[in-house]
Amino acid sequence: MPAWLIYSVLALFAWGIWAFLPKLALGFIDPPTAFVFEALGGASAGLLFMLIFRPRLAGAPIMGIIPAFLTGVLGYLGLIFFMYAVQTGEKISVIAPLTALYPVITIAMALVFLGEKLNRVQCVGVVLALISICLISFPSR
Repeated sequence: MPAWLIYSVLALFAWGIWAFLPKLALGFIDPPTAFVFEALGGASAGLLFMLIFRPRLAGAPIMGIIPAFLTGVLGYLGLIFFMYAVQTGEKISVIAPLTALYPVITIAMALVFLGEKLNRVQCVGVVLALISICLISFPSR
């Protein structure tokens, strides 16, 4: 099994659990408080990673630092918006899949800025993902 596939499946499970846990937390605390504790959890994971893998931070090129930094900023902005959606919305089973459509944005940006191409099957996959959100979001009776 290729390493990328193993890492992808691990990310799938980590993010799947990640998207579920705020529903539990927000039953007891408000989104800003939950956000701070999640940020502390992320900082703890970052510190542990730094201690274990000892990345070379000195001399890192600014063209790598800027997008890496913005990844963190946008990730946490998305997180606080997600928490407010979970708090104000009825069903995590609708909110999580809707917000999990973020790869459609990534795909569009890769097409425009990186010149990547999609084949027909991949285009159908994007369309089906968009249709699935409509179906999942459809009110139940």
